[in-house]
Amino acid sequence: MKKIITAMAAVIFALALTACTAVQVNERIFVALMGIEEDDGIYYLTVQAFNSTEVSQDEPVPEYAVYSGTGRSFNEAADMIMRDSGRELFWGHCGVIFADEDIIRDAEKLKAFAGERISVGCPVIYSENPAAETDRRDENDELIGADVIISSLDRYAAEGLYRETTLRDVISSENVITLPLSDKGISGTAVITGSGGTILLDLSETAAFDLLMGEKGVCMSVIGGSVCTEISDKNVYLKQDNTSGQYEITLTADLVLEETGSAAELAEYKTEAEKIISASAEAICQKAYDSGFLSAIFPREYSFSDGMDIVTFSVTTNVNIKM
Repeated sequence: MKKIITAMAAVIFALALTACTAVQVNERIFVALMGIEEDDGIYYLTVQAFNSTEVSQDEPVPEYAVYSGTGRSFNEAADMIMRDSGRELFWGHCGVIFADEDIIRDAEKLKAFAGERISVGCPVIYSENPAAETDRRDENDELIGADVIISSLDRYAAEGLYRETTLRDVISSENVITLPLSDKGISGTAVITGSGGTILLDLSETAAFDLLMGEKGVCMSVIGGSVCTEISDKNVYLKQDNTSGQYEITLTADLVLEETGSAAELAEYKTEAEKIISASAEAICQKAYDSGFLSAIFPREYSFSDGMDIVTFSVTTNVNIKM
């Protein structure tokens, strides 16, 4: 009986202790977006969070608020925000991380984010100004909320111009990291190579890159019309001698005509789409080879061409139009 009473007392004490130390909702900052950069050992952290601060009825509560802090580490910058606000940061709802090159190149720094209970499935987007991404303003200098920013990613994804890269993807990448590039909106792709290079692709280059990577529903304009396409089959053959090589690539693309243009016959859209896809694929392959990220497009055995002075790409595309 004494043992039962002792056990019950321990449970009651634990519950009481938990209740005393629990953090109330209005004592937390629920992070929705995060911008993080590092410069000469100083971390600059900006978060956009749902504002749970209680105010009077005459003073409306903004849906989101922005908080910033600096420090010699991510945790120190976060502590600065908590000291200034008097509230605890809660990371479980973080929907997007905007990060600069110094952060993305260091897997240990990214692992620290995961250690703060940020989901490893959280999307990571490259930006040269993460703070501005998190604190976006409209023409009236009103804060653009996280829900608007995140929903805009869905729109880019529907157009085949946004390929989600998660915290898990960046941490586990060994050679080439490809991330969406943002400048107050998705503006292309950032390719960060293990050799120290960072290559920025515009939206048209991103469309070609995404096609070769197997992205579905990439939108294109063909003869004034709108089409959505994806590569259903890709074959690569490398012909080489002692000093030169040529990649011969055959693509099979499925195309859906979303909106007609100036052409009257489907055959015209097919022919023009084949030309556009082949030309854009050749261009992005050449850029990938010259810049050192061809391994992101082709299987590893095809992506290294040591000893070849001249490397060219020839792409043949066969389009199947679906109604």
